[in-house]
Amino acid sequence: MKKKKILEIGPYPPPETGWSVRIKQVKIQIEQTGHICTVLNTGVNRKIKASQYVDVQNGIDYLLKLIFFRIKGYHFHIHGNAQAVKGPVLCLMANLVALLTFRRAAMTFHGGYTQLYFPRKNAGSVYWLIYSNFLMARKIICNDPEIKRRISSYGWAIDPDKIYPIQAFSTQYLSYETTLLPEKIVDYIRRKKYLIISYLAVRHGFDLDVLTEFIQHCPDQAGVVLTGVGKVEDSKLEPVYQALLDLEKAGKTVLVESLSHDEFLTLMHRADIYLRTHYSDGVSSSVLEALSCGAVVVASENNRRPEGVIAYEPGNAEDLLEKITTVLADMAQFKAGIPKPKIIDTVSEEIQVLFDEK
Repeated sequence: MKKKKILEIGPYPPPETGWSVRIKQVKIQIEQTGHICTVLNTGVNRKIKASQYVDVQNGIDYLLKLIFFRIKGYHFHIHGNAQAVKGPVLCLMANLVALLTFRRAAMTFHGGYTQLYFPRKNAGSVYWLIYSNFLMARKIICNDPEIKRRISSYGWAIDPDKIYPIQAFSTQYLSYETTLLPEKIVDYIRRKKYLIISYLAVRHGFDLDVLTEFIQHCPDQAGVVLTGVGKVEDSKLEPVYQALLDLEKAGKTVLVESLSHDEFLTLMHRADIYLRTHYSDGVSSSVLEALSCGAVVVASENNRRPEGVIAYEPGNAEDLLEKITTVLADMAQFKAGIPKPKIIDTVSEEIQVLFDEK
């Protein structure tokens, strides 16, 4: 069997977030089948050289490496969304290199129904950029049939038959080894009766004002651990980030920049509540992880939450606090009622789409 060579273009851990975990698992599975997979890292650590991926130092370096890998016979698998401008620009560069070298790229479009520039009614001046990516891609993988419909209606000549709805979460995500947690987390949760954890990034979409207000009024019996809190990605959110630091100093929360997959799932198995504040995500992998681990999930309503999630109105800190307080008041009952989601191997399904020559 002739080996195929796939270039995954997107963020690679660390941090271990939704996209990067997916790319890591796709790479592992492709290599286990005897094929070759390389990752061109466009994530936050893209400038750091490592054996697990190929670094990207700047825009020119990115373009030259795209050309290099096409000359070497790699097929492109691009990862992107419509939540910012920079990502679609990088996707367009990869799509153009693939098109001009006579092998159009496959693309995975991440995220939910409503993003900053998606669906079409939100596109504004970025419309042609997003549309060109959808049009040029040979295949598009997305999270569910409704997103497929919105992609195919984004503009003229986007063939719905080339769009494949595949759930982002997969059985591999639940594989982990129990490990020691950072000491500051252990010390903090030792003093609390209940544990609430949440993943966030300091950027648009995570409802940080609401989260901050909730933590200020969260009952003292519950500890709140926030993971993924790295650099401020939007300077407008600097005051909110400072407010979170102040709440940490006051003992109301603990901020953790990055956890490994093993650490995150070890923490999730100890959690009573998983809080998901992002309001423009899809079927969040961390939500499915939490339900699978037996944590009660309280999440912003985005019309895509799975069965068993307790939804609060996005932007409404009072409603969030009310939902959390209700759960804390009868934790045993809520935990007993958590439905286990059906999890299948969608990584293999995605790889099959990539390898299919059609």
